[in-house]
Amino acid sequence: MIKFDVSRKWTVLVPSGLDAVQPAGADLRRILGLFRAQAGLSLKEPPVQDSSAPIDSSIPIIALNGEPGSSANGFSWRFGIDRIEICGASERGLCNGIYDFLAALGVSWPKPGQEILPKPRPDHPAEYPLRAASAYQSTAKDPGRLRRLVFTGETPLPRREEFLVWAARNRIDALVLPFTEKPRFPFPVGLGGKPGRARESLLGLAKQYALSVEIGGWGLGRMISRRLFIKKDIFRMEGGKRIRNYNFCPTNPDTIALLRTEARKRFGEYPDTLVFHLWPDRNAEHLWCSCPSCRAFSREEQNRIAVNTAADVLTETSPEAKISYYENYENTGDPGANPNEVSPRPNMFRLRFLPGQEGAEKAGIFLAEPRE
Repeated sequence: MIKFDVSRKWTVLVPSGLDAVQPAGADLRRILGLFRAQAGLSLKEPPVQDSSAPIDSSIPIIALNGEPGSSANGFSWRFGIDRIEICGASERGLCNGIYDFLAALGVSWPKPGQEILPKPRPDHPAEYPLRAASAYQSTAKDPGRLRRLVFTGETPLPRREEFLVWAARNRIDALVLPFTEKPRFPFPVGLGGKPGRARESLLGLAKQYALSVEIGGWGLGRMISRRLFIKKDIFRMEGGKRIRNYNFCPTNPDTIALLRTEARKRFGEYPDTLVFHLWPDRNAEHLWCSCPSCRAFSREEQNRIAVNTAADVLTETSPEAKISYYENYENTGDPGANPNEVSPRPNMFRLRFLPGQEGAEKAGIFLAEPRE
């Protein structure tokens, strides 16, 4: 069994310039201090030393290293008797590596605000077993495979930062904020109508943990204002009647024009955002139009038509940005659901699960809403 001895006088080496690793590095030192307290040792938290300074070769070290400025999330760590190396392909990758190492020691964060430490062994209270001597995770290059925490207006203001810290410790890489959020100064009212100061604090904390900030969510249906119901043809048909609730008629030329205008406005409010999400109305993701024109397309194809329209605008406003769309026709049981006629645009990527759905967390999509 591989054992980590907390009674040794470990020193944490941190390279200068890695500001985003400070909270994760502080967690590492704090938890090692708690381990020592559980073992009844007089040692406190391990000290920190700049890795560019001369190092005493007689002391065991925990060396942290990462590439500043990169958006990669891969990491590796390896354990040695006198040296532990935790490396990240970026600042976020280094944070992931630190928390994976702590998880290998038995530390867990099952829900926001909760931290569980392994109990010391009665016979050797200063020795904590590791699940392995090393670990490696490659960078997720497919944006659809990133782990995300999705915020909605349902999350109570005092708990948002708890959710964020929980996400960082559980190796989640990106936050998804609704379109009402603006991750730049000044921060207007949004996400439940609360003052912008709370959002400024949330975004500042995300920066400390090197978490990416993405925009969107269940906002596709709301891009067509329900106040326009006087022009009924832009709304979806159900049972031979036009109805205003849930999504819209994506094949109507007036709908397309309105979508382009609204997409240009919304994307323009977030010029530095590299990932947007446009999903149909929540809990109505498969409710689309049955008018004569739309009946030629499956519901998946109708969704693609709508998101394609926004993606074309995004190509014009932010050529490097991407946009996600939701589609999981494999699980609908409809053999004709596979959309063969409408191809997604090159700047789109598919999500097979949305937060809150069965299988979403396994796929790395989490919902920042309190659970009963």
